[in-house]
Amino acid sequence: MRRTVSAALVGLAGCAFNPLMPDPRTASDRAREVVDRCADLSPETDAEVLSPSIILKVDPSYNYVQSGNDHVERLRGARLRVKAKGNLSAETVELSLECHQAKVTLGSAQELEHDPYVFRGTWLDIDTRSAGDGFVVAVQVDSVDKARAVLDRARQFIASRQ
Repeated sequence: MRRTVSAALVGLAGCAFNPLMPDPRTASDRAREVVDRCADLSPETDAEVLSPSIILKVDPSYNYVQSGNDHVERLRGARLRVKAKGNLSAETVELSLECHQAKVTLGSAQELEHDPYVFRGTWLDIDTRSAGDGFVVAVQVDSVDKARAVLDRARQFIASRQ
């Protein structure tokens, strides 16, 4: 009996923490999880981070999946090369972008024109890393069609600054 219960618990834990299983949370669920961390961000920081003028370059974002003896390239979204401004850190940039996405998703903020950080009905994975004199912001999604749309929106967003 004890082994049966132990085996069942191990099996359930394996299913619950399996990274190959799709995330059952909706975009709204994810937004509600993020929005509580947004209170300390200033409107000035948000305006600076959300400005297309700080984006230097937009490239496709890929991941590589094993396929037999080879790795196959798969489009995941956009990689935005961003200028370092003021006291911004990678963590502040990422939180500001996630908060923007959460607020738009929950209806408390407006989506920007060609907004690369929001995709209605879908939660985008935003990962920001320090890159020398700036940051690289990866905006990714699992669907190839949505990834193309995110990349197109990022390119249109950067074009809007001119």
